[in-house]
Amino acid sequence: EKRKKKNHEAMLLELSSKLSRFIRLDEYRKRKLAATLKSAGIRLSPETYLAKAWVKAGLVLLCIIPALIVFPILSLLILFLSVLVYFKESRSAEETLKKRREAIEAELSRFVMSLEQELKASRDVLRILETYRKNAGPTFKNELDITIADMKSGSFEAALSRFEVRIGSAMLSDVVRGLLSVLRGDDGRVYFQMLAHDFKLLEVQKLKLIAMK
Repeated sequence: EKRKKKNHEAMLLELSSKLSRFIRLDEYRKRKLAATLKSAGIRLSPETYLAKAWVKAGLVLLCIIPALIVFPILSLLILFLSVLVYFKESRSAEETLKKRREAIEAELSRFVMSLEQELKASRDVLRILETYRKNAGPTFKNELDITIADMKSGSFEAALSRFEVRIGSAMLSDVVRGLLSVLRGDDGRVYFQMLAHDFKLLEVQKLKLIAMK
């Protein structure tokens, strides 16, 4: 079964790669889509990614031929399904990124409270991140691994800024802003104390919405 799945994926990628030569994107859309794919961990070029969506939709659309012969009214459903498949596949990177962002945001309340406590004893931002990383969730841990490696190989401020851009979360931007101020010499404890309070309220509101649903 695994071999069949791999063969199927290989065939899709081969068709997508050939079709991608005919896809033209303007520079802005290409850069934006490339950044989204990179953040989502999808190792495809923007053209191949879109071509893959077209290929999957096209394979579904091929089923319309036997449907027209056997049961013509079913062809409308197949046409609808092919359009649905295209939009689903073309937005899969954004959906993956959204899930990662939500997983990280769900953990930020605990992370901020940890920062508040750690800053009472140390102002070493790198060590604080390394300490929290051991107990972080899988998604947040992966992003912290990238950020920590980035900090060790270059500028701390640039690494934190790249971390903020990769996730694209307003909540994370507030956290990064506080960490940058600590690096520049500010105390930071009162800021993270207030942030922890705000994040806790947001967390309660989200839980209430989930309960209502």
